[in-house]
Amino acid sequence: MNRRHPNVTTPARQGGMSLLVVLILLVVMSVLGIAVLRSAAMQERMSANMYDRSLATQATEAALVAARDWLGAGSGIDWSTKQPAEVAGACATYSVCPTYTTQAQAVWRNGPTLGAADPDVPDTTTQYWIEYLGENQSHMSTGGVVPASETSSLGPMYRITARSQAQGRASVTLQSDVIYRFPTL
Repeated sequence: MNRRHPNVTTPARQGGMSLLVVLILLVVMSVLGIAVLRSAAMQERMSANMYDRSLATQATEAALVAARDWLGAGSGIDWSTKQPAEVAGACATYSVCPTYTTQAQAVWRNGPTLGAADPDVPDTTTQYWIEYLGENQSHMSTGGVVPASETSSLGPMYRITARSQAQGRASVTLQSDVIYRFPTL
């Protein structure tokens, strides 16, 4: 006598179902693995871009410092007392241009080249030009009122525009103002 219990299933009925469940789990795990790999690759690219931007920003800041130092004493001309109109070839030779000059018209002066000593850092070319903004006016810096504590006379103002570029890397442009003040005696 062959009796079968109604709640017990035979192995022949379960074989196909377990294969289907395992295949579905394998597909889900594969999709999750690919998503994790894509996320890691994206984070690596973002990190590399931030590193490139940081190097470019540091190079541009070095060019700003070099331009400020050059404007102070490095050019052989005391730009705190001279105007570009008083110096022959100021824009073409010295890169100190009047205010109406655009970046496209400016003569860019080469700044420091960074990265030559480190093989992991790409050579980054820096350049700058200096824009003469005119004589400093007291109302520009104090809102029209010269405070009683003002102990200096105001001199010329310059704007330095610096940029750094490396082949296939980030490019950064920064500006800084230089305002001369002279102590009054």
